[in-house]
Amino acid sequence: MYRMMKSEKITLDHAISGPLSSYRQIKIGLFDGLGAALDACGVANNKLGGHYYVLNGSGEEYYGGTWIH
Repeated sequence: MYRMMKSEKITLDHAISGPLSSYRQIKIGLFDGLGAALDACGVANNKLGGHYYVLNGSGEEYYGGTWIH
């Protein structure tokens, strides 16, 4: 099972430090096959903007043809 995720930048307002940038990870969908997950991720990155990526069942990200953790 593969998860398509979206990384979304958010700004937190800290009382002392001021604005702080953080990233929220949002699960977009589940896929049985890696090819389908990568295809959907490619379409989302091209059409929707933002950063979409694929995770495997161990939480590793598929990047540049290999799994990274």
